[in-house]
Amino acid sequence: MSLKRALVLGALLAWAPLALALLVSGSEWLGRDLPGGLPLGNVLSASILCAPALAGWLASRPRTRQRLWAAMTLVAALAWLPVSIWLAGNAALNFHGQRGAVWLGFSAVVVIALGVSLAWALVAALRRRG
Repeated sequence: MSLKRALVLGALLAWAPLALALLVSGSEWLGRDLPGGLPLGNVLSASILCAPALAGWLASRPRTRQRLWAAMTLVAALAWLPVSIWLAGNAALNFHGQRGAVWLGFSAVVVIALGVSLAWALVAALRRRG
């Protein structure tokens, strides 16, 4: 793996915990609306899923099952925010009734798929190295 690729992967993987720390800080700026009414905190939340999903895709080898899984995980991570908005019926992601449970299940599936993708990429990279 090239140094440039390793730096990109490191930056993507470092973003998730940094963004999560920013999110749980509860800062006022997280509630600021972007054009279209989407709160900045929701975009930050989506990036917590997208950055490591992209890292898993970049770390996987082309034309392998691992790359296919990583690609599906990346698509799911990219779809998380639009699906969340659709389920909530609003950009603020305020859920009512059963839709909140469905959203929680969908989010859990995305996070689990992301974990599998990253673990698979790590194991494959260690095998290639050793």
